[in-house]
Amino acid sequence: MIKKILFATDLGAFTAHALLHVESLSRKCNAQICLLHAVPPLEEFTQAIINSYCSESVKQEILQAKGIDGLLESLRDQVYEKIAANRLIDDDLLSRISEVLVVTGNPAKVILVEAERVHADLIVMGSHGSQALCSQVLGSVTTRVLQLAKVPVLMIPMMSPSVLQGR
Repeated sequence: MIKKILFATDLGAFTAHALLHVESLSRKCNAQICLLHAVPPLEEFTQAIINSYCSESVKQEILQAKGIDGLLESLRDQVYEKIAANRLIDDDLLSRISEVLVVTGNPAKVILVEAERVHADLIVMGSHGSQALCSQVLGSVTTRVLQLAKVPVLMIPMMSPSVLQGR
């Protein structure tokens, strides 16, 4: 029985597409959703993450007052806001999201560890990230999770943005 779904996302162009599947499954099983966004270790990419996700005022506040924990908290808020702002997402799906996690580390390892920690019955993820080459059948993170997961993994085939736009 599926009661908790861990939805691992890179927040790329395919997130809304994958969320439609997560939403349908969550409704059918009456399951809660734990949304997970894994980011590379902050030591390596802190400045790039801050520049990508935060406004100038938030950047200063985080770096001066809150530090890394503040950055992760800000990212969690922004992940939820990005999902909530998507026009394909309704309030029922938002009410099923029990937790939003932003965790630093190797993405495949983060997904596996968090799936166990939250007692997920199912991991849902895309076949590859939005940055993957079109010729790749599976991304490296997805391949690793499929090999090592202790619970079932639902892999959603990702389409190119041109397919999503009906071209």
